Amino acid sequence: MKFSHLLLFAAGVPLLAAAQADRAMPDASSPNAPVAPLQYRSVFADYVTASAPVQSPDKAWAAANRAVLGDQAEASAPGQQAGAGAAPATSAKTAHDQHDHEGSHK
Repeated sequence: MKFSHLLLFAAGVPLLAAAQADRAMPDASSPNAPVAPLQYRSVFADYVTASAPVQSPDKAWAAANRAVLGDQAEASAPGQQAGAGAAPATSAKTAHDQHDHEGSHK
């Protein structure tokens, strides 16, 4: 029973479309032809300004550097980079000191 209703509806839709009143399309070459009004929406209509940063960028970088360096940054004097001009806390040998050049520096 439901299938027959579906077939009847499918056959009736084109008849309804044909029964609509014909609207004459305006002549596109006529300068007096009516046109729909233009609608403008700015791309910035939904723009939300960014909030001001809590810290200035130089303070944020300094804090990030201190976090990476850990204790070394706290031991250095203010205004100095960690390890710049200060003696290292441990006397670790560098990789260069751990091998022999066998006559290349003579």
